[in-house]
Amino acid sequence: MKAIKRIFLLVVCIAASIAANAQSEQWKAYLDICKQYRADMTPCEKMEVYVRMDSLFGGYIPVRQQEMNYMEAALQCGDTATFKRLAFRVVRWKGWNPLVFYYTDQYKFLKDCDWWPELDSIQRAIHGRKDYSYAETLYQMEQEDQAVRRALNDPDHTHTKAVEDSLSRRMHEVDSVNLARLIWLMDTLGFPSWDRVCSYGARSAWLVAQHAHPWFQYGYVKQMRKAVADTNADPSNLAYLEDRLRTGRGLPQLYGTQFSSTGENNRTVWQCPVADIKNVNLRRGQMLMPPLEDYIEGYLKAETEQGRLDNDTPLTEMGDNYVRYYYLGDQFSLLPIDEQEGVTDAVAYSDTGDYCAAIPIFCSRFSNHYPFVRDLKRYLECLLRSDCVGSQYCYISHYEVLERMVLCGYEPDAWLDSLPDTLTVPLRADYANLREEYLRYLNHEDDAELAAALVSRADFEALLRSGKNYHRYELDAWNHAYPMLEKMTDELTKGDYEEFFALLWREVERGNIHAEDYAQLYDHTYYRLHGKDWYGSLAASDKHIRTAKPKTLNERRRAACLPSAK
Repeated sequence: MKAIKRIFLLVVCIAASIAANAQSEQWKAYLDICKQYRADMTPCEKMEVYVRMDSLFGGYIPVRQQEMNYMEAALQCGDTATFKRLAFRVVRWKGWNPLVFYYTDQYKFLKDCDWWPELDSIQRAIHGRKDYSYAETLYQMEQEDQAVRRALNDPDHTHTKAVEDSLSRRMHEVDSVNLARLIWLMDTLGFPSWDRVCSYGARSAWLVAQHAHPWFQYGYVKQMRKAVADTNADPSNLAYLEDRLRTGRGLPQLYGTQFSSTGENNRTVWQCPVADIKNVNLRRGQMLMPPLEDYIEGYLKAETEQGRLDNDTPLTEMGDNYVRYYYLGDQFSLLPIDEQEGVTDAVAYSDTGDYCAAIPIFCSRFSNHYPFVRDLKRYLECLLRSDCVGSQYCYISHYEVLERMVLCGYEPDAWLDSLPDTLTVPLRADYANLREEYLRYLNHEDDAELAAALVSRADFEALLRSGKNYHRYELDAWNHAYPMLEKMTDELTKGDYEEFFALLWREVERGNIHAEDYAQLYDHTYYRLHGKDWYGSLAASDKHIRTAKPKTLNERRRAACLPSAK
C-alpha cells in the first residue's frame, strides 16, 4: 500500500512539474508574439498577431487589455464575425464591465445589429450580479490615492521640506481613510473580486490594499489567493501584493517585483532579495508575468522616462547591504550606535523592561531586514508583556510574529510551550504548511554545501574565504551552525583564533551569524586561552569570571553590535 502511495505521489509531482513547465513555455511563446506587435501596423496586421495569441491559449487571451485591442482591431479591419464572437466573450468574462457597450461611442452601432438583444440580455444578467456602486467607490479611492502620490513624487517640482512634510501627512491621511473605507466595504459587501466589482474595481481595491498596513494586506492576500484560484482576480496583482507583504515583513520576495530607492534624490535603486532566484521566472510565468530580466529593463526605462532616475542609474542587488546593518539601524547613518535606533537598542530596552520603547524599534527594523528568530522571540515576548501597541508603526499581531519565526527557520522547541494556547494551538495546526513554504524557496544546493562544510573547520574556512556570500535568507544551515562552530573554536590556538574570528565577523556583518552568538563563541575561546572573557558574556552569568580591560568593555560591545553591559 505504501509503495502504491509513493508511486501515486511521484506521478502527481511529475505531472505538476510538466504542467508548470508547459505553462511557462506557453507564456514565453505569448511574449514572443507580443514582441512582433508594432504600433504602426495596419488593423489587419494587428489582427494577425491577436489571432496567434488567441490560438495559443485555446481561444482566450489572458490579458484583458489585449482582448479589447483584439476586438478593436477586428472592428477596424471589418471582420464582423470575429468582433461578434469577441463581444459575446468579453461580456461573459467575469472580469469585464459589460456597460462598456453603453458608454463607448464606437460601439453604438451594436444597437442596430440583429444580435444586439441577445448580447444585451447577457449584459443585463451579468450586470445584475455585480455591484457597480461598489466598483465606482473603489475607483474614487484609487484616484485619491494616486493624486497625493503624484503631487509628492512629481519629478518636475522640487518641494521644500515643509511642503514635502505636508504632502506626506496628507498621503498618510488618505491611506488611513481609504483603509477604513475598504475594511467597511469588504465587511459589508464582500471581497472585491472580478465577479463582484469587475476588473477595474478589483484593480482599484488592489492598489489601495498595496498602500495599507501589512496587517490588512496579510488577510487581503489570503482572500485574493482564493479569488485567483477561482479565476476571479488578476494573478499578477496577487504576485505584486505577495512580494510587498513579504518584503514588508522582512522576508525575501518570490516574484522580484519590489525595489528600494535610496541615496540622494532616490537615485540608487536596489532590488530586494528574491528567494530561490533560479526559479523566479517559472513562478512569474505561472502568474502571467514576463521574465524578470524584461521586467527590470522596463522598470528602469519607465523610471528614467518619468524623471525619477538618471540615464546611468545602475540597478544593484541588495546583497550584503540588505542585512549588513541589521543591528546598527539606518544603513546610511554615521552616528554612534547609541544614537541610532537599531535592533541593538530594542534589545537593550526589552532587557530593562521598557517594552513600549522596544516594540516600535523591533517593528520598524523587522520591516526592512530579514530577522533572526532569536530577536523575533524577544519581539513576541515584548508584545505579550505589554499592551502599548497603538503606534502606527506597530501593526503586527502576536500570531504573525510566530508565523514569521517559522518563515525565518524556527523549529518548535520548549520555548513554545511557555506561550498561551491561543497562539500555540493555531501555530501547531499551521506549522507544517509554514515550514514547507520556508523550505520550498531555499537555495538547496548552497544549503547542502554549507551544511557539509560546517562538519570540518578547514572546509568551513575555505568556504568563507571563497568570497561568496551564503545568505542566511536562502539557507537553513545557518540556523543549526552554532554547535558546530563551538566545536571548531575548541581547536583554536593563540596563534590562529583571531584569523578565524575575523572570518566569523564578516558573516556577522553580512547578517548570517547573530552578534550574540559571535560574542559568546569569542568569549569561550578567549577565556580558554587567556583566563578572561572579552565581551562580558561569561562574567554576566558567573561573577567569578573577570573581563579583560573592563573600562573599554561597552566600547567593544558597541563595536560588536551588542547593547551596553548592565
